[in-house]
Amino acid sequence: MKAHLKPLLLTLMIKGHKVNKVLVNGGVVINILPRTMLKRFGKILVDLKPHNILISDYAGKSSQPEGMILLDVEKGTVKRTTMFIVTPSKANFNVLLGREWIHGVGAVSSNVHQKIFFCNDDEGLEVLDADQKEYEVGMYFADQ
Repeated sequence: MKAHLKPLLLTLMIKGHKVNKVLVNGGVVINILPRTMLKRFGKILVDLKPHNILISDYAGKSSQPEGMILLDVEKGTVKRTTMFIVTPSKANFNVLLGREWIHGVGAVSSNVHQKIFFCNDDEGLEVLDADQKEYEVGMYFADQ
């Protein structure tokens, strides 16, 4: 698959847990956490705070999220407490990081390069490579 067509997926630490299939999408304003991921962080629905945001999907259908939660997100030298909107969706990603996180850590994401760029505390450029293992195809041969 050509790089510019691939979603930008990372593996990072959230609340001390390694999480794969984290979708970084600059076209989304908020950060989304599917409800199924709450248990992984030792949280339940009563741990959520109410929120008055209304979410619209690509078809224009609106839905009310179940609430919001703050979780620490770490990748490379970047650590940031991040607000997630919890939804009952059955997404094919574990977490979605939108512009709120991207701009909050001062990052620039590139789907074409499958990388995220940001300045670290030492005023140097830090480059994070996207996970490519989600796109690897196994080859199997059978003897005749």
